[in-house]
Amino acid sequence: MKKLILLSLVISQVAWAGCNVKSASRLANEHRVGNIENLVKHKGQDNCTVEFDIDVDGKTYHLKESERGLEQVESLCYYARERARKNLLLDLGGDFRTEAITTCKEGDTPPLKLKIGDTILETEVGPSPIKKTFKHKGTTCRMFQEHLTVDRKLQTYNGVICQIDNSDTNWLIVDKW
Repeated sequence: MKKLILLSLVISQVAWAGCNVKSASRLANEHRVGNIENLVKHKGQDNCTVEFDIDVDGKTYHLKESERGLEQVESLCYYARERARKNLLLDLGGDFRTEAITTCKEGDTPPLKLKIGDTILETEVGPSPIKKTFKHKGTTCRMFQEHLTVDRKLQTYNGVICQIDNSDTNWLIVDKW
């Protein structure tokens, strides 16, 4: 039995040798955040502690944070309020999405620079400042940005990707500039 397991592991490693595995993931942090309510400030000579309620995605959270320093007390209260709010949003996280494509071809190597005609995962390229998707000949498309370092200089490329066969994972680079 041990020999069979060992043999299957060796065969699977040989089978993967000519394959290109692409994976990408993204954490989306989009929340509906309401106004700060019931704000109470406890001011000291060199500190401020704030307590307040805030509504995020329809749920109310009660937060408390303090700040010390040599600045004006009102500034310390502002910093404490902002830190409490930001820490809450970091702790809430968001939707985590991961994708993977495995392609096996003899002599296949991953491209160093993406080009028109490449099949990629949607999250392999960054979002464009223009975040809207659009339809072209019945296919969902979106713009993207790719950042590459060329001769020690950061270069930004823009382009368009479209879904292949309405698949969530496979996208085709149709234009790049």
